[in-house]
Amino acid sequence: MDDVDSAEIVAGLVVVSSRLTRAFRRVIGNESQLVTLRALAVVEQYQPVRVGHFAQGYLCSQPAATKLLARLEGEGLVIREASVTDRRASQFSLTDAGRAKLAENRGIMIGQMEPYFESLSADERVSVHRALGLVAQYLQEQHPVDVDEARVDDSGKDDSGEDVVRSDIADDEIPIG
Repeated sequence: MDDVDSAEIVAGLVVVSSRLTRAFRRVIGNESQLVTLRALAVVEQYQPVRVGHFAQGYLCSQPAATKLLARLEGEGLVIREASVTDRRASQFSLTDAGRAKLAENRGIMIGQMEPYFESLSADERVSVHRALGLVAQYLQEQHPVDVDEARVDDSGKDDSGEDVVRSDIADDEIPIG
């Protein structure tokens, strides 16, 4: 095979990621636990993260993000601190308990899912690993949520005061697959 249409790659990624997400859901089993783990993963990725940036990464509205972060804070999984750039704003980071919960559940998922990949040859595992790296790099470079937070504040304005398009698409939890 010399080349593959980019639309075919995107379609394949969507299908495979949905199947993988459903498999993870079966492993974890508890929807509330999945919401928590997904939220902790977003905080981990962007920490310290302000509410608006978290909402973009989690794909929810700012009010839903505020409620979810308050719940995580109440459970001792994240800590709220004043933003260093704007003392009126809050930013959130994982606590040791939040990191431990995320690591424990990732370990469970790995333990349950690893057998599916053991049948791959060494070359196939290297190919999958390489492809994952390419996708991760592309997302980091191109995904609009991953803009430098200094450029976009929680009001939805960039440094020049211009409105920035937000991805606030729902007031409740968004399914992950």
